[in-house]
Amino acid sequence: MNKTFGIALLVALALSGLATAAAQKAIYVSVPCLSADVSRSNLQSGGSDSRGIGAGMGKANAENEHGITAMIGSPRNLEAAHRWFEKAARRGYAPAQVNLATMYLQGWGVAHNDGAALYWLRLAAEQGHPVGLFDLGQLYFKGCGVRQDYAEALRLFQEAAGKGSAAAQVNIGYLYDAGLGVPRDRTAAAEWYRKAAEAGEPAGEFNLGDLYAQGEGVAQSDRIAFEWFQKAAVKGHRKAQVNVGLMCAAGRGTPKNLEAAYAWIDAAQLQGESDTQDPLSKIERQLPPDAFERARGRALMLAQRSKH
Repeated sequence: MNKTFGIALLVALALSGLATAAAQKAIYVSVPCLSADVSRSNLQSGGSDSRGIGAGMGKANAENEHGITAMIGSPRNLEAAHRWFEKAARRGYAPAQVNLATMYLQGWGVAHNDGAALYWLRLAAEQGHPVGLFDLGQLYFKGCGVRQDYAEALRLFQEAAGKGSAAAQVNIGYLYDAGLGVPRDRTAAAEWYRKAAEAGEPAGEFNLGDLYAQGEGVAQSDRIAFEWFQKAAVKGHRKAQVNVGLMCAAGRGTPKNLEAAYAWIDAAQLQGESDTQDPLSKIERQLPPDAFERARGRALMLAQRSKH
């Protein structure tokens, strides 16, 4: 297998991770059992799921919105957020149940408690809330507060995917890709990655690009691999940015362009990606001073754009 790109297993909310020697794929992992930023916690609002506001749920929706305001406001008040989410959650309001579970998983304004998170996520999942299903699947996938069970994780991800969760589609693809809970099936993995990629999910785009680069589950195509890596790179996926840069440097799947190669890899480095210094140094030695300065300027713009 060609392992030129050194694809990484990514395990953080922002899809960050360290490269390993193995050609592993990205898995979309949200807040459960992992460190996450309050400002990027994907808090659930009733407005994102109209089914969550039924008869008699107007008060619960308002309480949940108060909790979100307390969570992300300035100054932030995590204790108040917890109180509001708990009020709404006890009324049976699924978005608040997901938010309350997130607080227990992260220890935000309350003692860390995987068991409490499991309880509230199960209630949200029983109502068919997509994020509740996805996050509960994450607990089974990671073995947090419950025995690790890939088959149950797959079932929950499939239910979430049926409700339109692109993140769940990525993880189903990963389970087939890695043979976790199911026989390894790269063709099935490609199908699930494609669903997520076509929905615009960067991890799906990245993983599908890798399958094309390696010729696993799909016919090998550097051109198509580059296209999918580029889609993810534009959205700030750092590993994809590195891969786009390496392909530009090698003229693989795209015309050789050292200036663009430097810009993409440097943009990833500016955002915290590791193992980029060696390729950057090699490319810099081949660039005239004016091209190097243009590449640096473009890298800064790419990195800034990725933050928005």
